[in-house]
Amino acid sequence: MTIAVPDSLGLAGEDVRCVLTLARTSAPGVRFEVRPEQIELHTDAPHDRETRIACGVVLLNARLALQGHGIRPLVTLLPGQRAADAAAAIRLGGYQEPGPDVLALLHALRTNRRTWTTFPELASWRGLLSRAAEVERAWLHVKSGTELVLCTFNQGAAAEIRAGQAMQRVVLTAGTVGLTVSPAHDPVSLSALRADLRPCLGNTLVPQVVLRLGAG
Repeated sequence: MTIAVPDSLGLAGEDVRCVLTLARTSAPGVRFEVRPEQIELHTDAPHDRETRIACGVVLLNARLALQGHGIRPLVTLLPGQRAADAAAAIRLGGYQEPGPDVLALLHALRTNRRTWTTFPELASWRGLLSRAAEVERAWLHVKSGTELVLCTFNQGAAAEIRAGQAMQRVVLTAGTVGLTVSPAHDPVSLSALRADLRPCLGNTLVPQVVLRLGAG
């Protein structure tokens, strides 16, 4: 039996269901609590670094899905007791028709499109992906020809959720032009990485996620 989803943020319940279904595609362990005035992101697992990054991924998906419905999302990270310790809360920030950039990212999210099979020249993708990270107040450092390091400008729980959003925007932006970017699966010591990158990053950037550029 399908459980009814309440109306929220000016959307009918069925539209809210579509938003949440699309948002969960990248991290099914994140759950939503839907209220008329806001949508909250929660996790059943403890709020450790990995779950906060996963919440960031789902949050970016939800923002894009809402924008696809003409909703401008207003996000509060770690809203505290007023949202039962949610990782994030989304409220209505107004209405705006989605632009072509949003529609392209939504298409990449829905289709998981990966058509690239050869490594492009560095200059052809570096600026595109760097700008995607900057939209989410993050920084993308090219460590080698196929290895990228996503950094934030501070550390802590909110920065980790922000890193998840930036990572997902970079991944989806890559998908819009047929590139594949994915998080490294091998364990990475962030403290060792930070020490290794200090000569080029200084002390102002905090490495969060290592990403790999690879064939589709």
